[in-house]
Amino acid sequence: SPLYDLPNVLLTPHIAGSLGGELHRMADQALDEIERYTKGLPFADPVRPEELDRSA
Repeated sequence: SPLYDLPNVLLTPHIAGSLGGELHRMADQALDEIERYTKGLPFADPVRPEELDRSA
């Protein structure tokens, strides 16, 4: 990549993953959605097909 040779660019590695508290929040959110489903309620955060191209 030409970015490697630019004097005004600092490239840093990307470390994917979670560091701690967010794991608990994601688990809580997943459990909340399961509970909503079992009660016949709509999902709080549905995944819409038209939005999939915006997902990381």
